[in-house]
Amino acid sequence: MMSRHLTFLVSLAAVVLASASGAAAQSLDSKHPAALVAGENTGTVDSMVGPQFWQFRSRAGSASIVVRFASMGLFGNATASTIQVVLHDGTGKTFGSESVTSTGRAVEVKWPGTFGKPGTVIVEIRPAMSSLVRAGGDYSITVTGAVDYSNVKVPGPERIAGTYTLMVCPPTLDCQATRFFADGSVKTADGTTGTWSSFDPSALIYTVKIASNQWSLKLVPGRGLVDTANTAGIVFQAVR
Repeated sequence: MMSRHLTFLVSLAAVVLASASGAAAQSLDSKHPAALVAGENTGTVDSMVGPQFWQFRSRAGSASIVVRFASMGLFGNATASTIQVVLHDGTGKTFGSESVTSTGRAVEVKWPGTFGKPGTVIVEIRPAMSSLVRAGGDYSITVTGAVDYSNVKVPGPERIAGTYTLMVCPPTLDCQATRFFADGSVKTADGTTGTWSSFDPSALIYTVKIASNQWSLKLVPGRGLVDTANTAGIVFQAVR
């Protein structure tokens, strides 16, 4: 375990954390980070998708940020993977950065410190980028102490909304970009339409129908929609 004491100097930014209707998980957009909730926030980071961004509102006082990471395996074998945890203030200025490497077992980076005043903190989870070998793994973020979670709620089924690439493309579809909308509709780049519906909300299982094609998929926010029987098999890969 790595431990490092920092004094958090964050500036107040005009950023309002998402309410119940707008909250999302594992944002790929640095300008619209996902809202951290009280307790453990979990995610899966993927080198072929890119960094993920979270945010929270601080209050003046002592706090602790803990990030745990365990690398994903390849064909059942543990592999070494590194992520960089980067802290930014509301203006985008970096005030903390740590790299952490896992060989399959969970490792941890922890920052105890003091927020000098209320503000916005952005936590970036940055994988070692690679276009040839998929790397990454599961992580969790927990922030305790001087943090304001008063207007943050867990997102609903609409968290699936976003742009994806269909990795195994049926010959009848243009799979370069598929857009999932919050209202339950789906549209591919060639104009073909479809629908999505939440089958098991607690397990993030969705039914997706596009033209004559139908899938039962599990959402891994920030990574994509995966095969329910094989979560390593990405069917719709998230696009930044």
